[in-house]
Amino acid sequence: MGYDSNKKSMRSQQQQRITLVLSAVSLCVVIFLIISLLGGESSSSKSGTAPQGGKSVTASKLMRMRQAGLLQQEQGGEAAPADGVKPVAGDINDHKAAHKKAAGRVMTPPVQKTDQRKSEMPPVLSKMDTPEEQAAAKKQSDLDAEVRSIKATGVIMEADEHSLEVTGRLQDATRELIKLRYGDHGDQNYRIKFDLEFQPTIPDFAERGKDGTLIVELAPISLIPVSVFNFLEIARTWKKGAFHRNAGHVLQAMSRSEVTRSMPFQEYSKEYPHKKGTIGYAGRPSGPEFYVSIEDNSRNHGPGSQQKKNPYEADCIIGTVVQGMEDGTAARIHTMPGREFIGDKKKWVWIRRMHIMVPDGRGGYVELFSSPDVIPAD
Repeated sequence: MGYDSNKKSMRSQQQQRITLVLSAVSLCVVIFLIISLLGGESSSSKSGTAPQGGKSVTASKLMRMRQAGLLQQEQGGEAAPADGVKPVAGDINDHKAAHKKAAGRVMTPPVQKTDQRKSEMPPVLSKMDTPEEQAAAKKQSDLDAEVRSIKATGVIMEADEHSLEVTGRLQDATRELIKLRYGDHGDQNYRIKFDLEFQPTIPDFAERGKDGTLIVELAPISLIPVSVFNFLEIARTWKKGAFHRNAGHVLQAMSRSEVTRSMPFQEYSKEYPHKKGTIGYAGRPSGPEFYVSIEDNSRNHGPGSQQKKNPYEADCIIGTVVQGMEDGTAARIHTMPGREFIGDKKKWVWIRRMHIMVPDGRGGYVELFSSPDVIPAD
């Protein structure tokens, strides 16, 4: 009887141990399932069920991230170096779908095949996608209209106290809008890169081929912000254009973009005259056509140069060519067959594409935006 009693006691202890182990395992399974369910709900809320306002980062925020270098390694893709300008990271595909239908899109270069010449219109950098930018754009637009109405009266604005006060307010509002739309880079200037295409009519086509580049550093916005903003908008909405005038003192280009009006007033600073290599807006009133000065045009296009009644008025100026004057690109444009305005499109030098470049904070520049790669069929 003692042996049987001990045996039963051992069996009872074994059963208790098994029961405890099974209970512990069951508890672990239950805890694991609870954690899994909670984790699935959390990831689901992050991936697609967030409120409309939290679905995508705004274009302005992405722009600032890109300028800060935070998006340069996405997908590990880099654009090939071009003309000494630092390459830009690949497209921001993570946000492409979210921004395709958004009112404001990120200014990311569209993917282009080597033989593709036409594509859809480019996404805009930031189409008033924040209340702050919307308010700044409205203020700038209202002041632009006010300045145009003053200009229409024929008053000599450069010598009129009221005109100077209103144009000063327009300049201040434009500086603020530039910083919101294209980034605040302090005293560093924006740049525009032109992709050119020479046609077989150019004398050295067999030797040098079809491709060429001009890089323009825009003037400081502390001096002439309205002219700079106007050209940034031309580049941002660029459709097509070409150098079609081959004069002795300028190379003039036609400009086709969403900027269709001339400048609101003849913005000019004596600190930034029409020296060789500068770019100015053609005509009085100026723009949107523009020209490269291939000689010092301080007298031809400076104050009082093209009318007697106003000794102060000058062509609006945009910036200076920092690449393309010394390497012979501008001189090559000057070899277009014909002089002055050239009617034969086969002799033009096409501006195939425009790129907006911004300082990268390390002494170089990165591409903020590029227009579609387009050559008109006709």
